[in-house]
Amino acid sequence: MNITPLQIYFIGQVAIVTGAWGMDLTGSMWPMAFGASTGCMCTAPLVRQLLARWRERRSR
Repeated sequence: MNITPLQIYFIGQVAIVTGAWGMDLTGSMWPMAFGASTGCMCTAPLVRQLLARWRERRSR
């Protein structure tokens, strides 16, 4: 199974929403902190792909 960077990004967005739900449920900031850091880590592959495409177009 091949997972694309965009799919990884959406997984990160789900982690953020889940963290917000967990924060509302528990009253603790920990779930949101974990969700936000997961979202940031899941955004990195998409940013790398977009930068690689931009560099490729720029070098032509």
